[in-house]
Amino acid sequence: MLATVTGAIQQALSSPSLLRRHIPVAKRPFFALDLALIALGCRCAWLVDVTVVQDAEQVYADFLRFLCQGHGAIFENVRHIYEASSQQSFFFNTQLCRELVRSISDDTAYVRFVFLKQHGEPELLKHPPPDVLSALLTLSETQELPPSLAQHTLIPLAGVLLGYPVAYVPDSISESSTFLAQVPLDVYTCHARSPSWTSPHTFLKFSCPAVLVDREQIVASLMVRFEPRLDELGIRLDVAYSREVMDRVAL
Repeated sequence: MLATVTGAIQQALSSPSLLRRHIPVAKRPFFALDLALIALGCRCAWLVDVTVVQDAEQVYADFLRFLCQGHGAIFENVRHIYEASSQQSFFFNTQLCRELVRSISDDTAYVRFVFLKQHGEPELLKHPPPDVLSALLTLSETQELPPSLAQHTLIPLAGVLLGYPVAYVPDSISESSTFLAQVPLDVYTCHARSPSWTSPHTFLKFSCPAVLVDREQIVASLMVRFEPRLDELGIRLDVAYSREVMDRVAL
């Protein structure tokens, strides 16, 4: 099934009227695989990081429409959203988004929210921020982001959608903001592997303040959440981590 879906996406990427001129040939397999993992319900959302597309909303709408014409049942739950302030595109799975709303509302989601202060130590929040939950609910119902979301809402919302088990919630952001400077961080890299691939594929990469959450808990939550979905496709998930200290962390 994975090969069929990635093949359909790569074929669509080669269409002269769609994305062929936007995405270099060498990057199309990575684009196709990441989008296929969304369509097949392996993860809720993917931030498009292999290209920048002008008129992204129209281009990706046409692209998804083309995919649905030939493979409607597979791509019917896939939507594109564009965040104007950061000029970033996300593809997300509407069914998984609704499930995510329910799990976070019941405090059963595999995600921890870390409050970041300009001055002071990061701390775990006991409950999801109401503004993040509200934005996620709006997205699941309307398939659009609420307008004019503040950065302290957008940043954790993106983390939740992308499947990070840790979502950062900054108290405020300005050009001079610095977060997690010289704070020991556990940096996790999740690789998806298949016997048919020549190299592993980076599935997720995120960080967490080392003092807040035990590594074994993070790894266990990742396996419980993603391993069954990937296993159905013959994909193995490997999680590696390292301890790093940085001058600042980009959010």
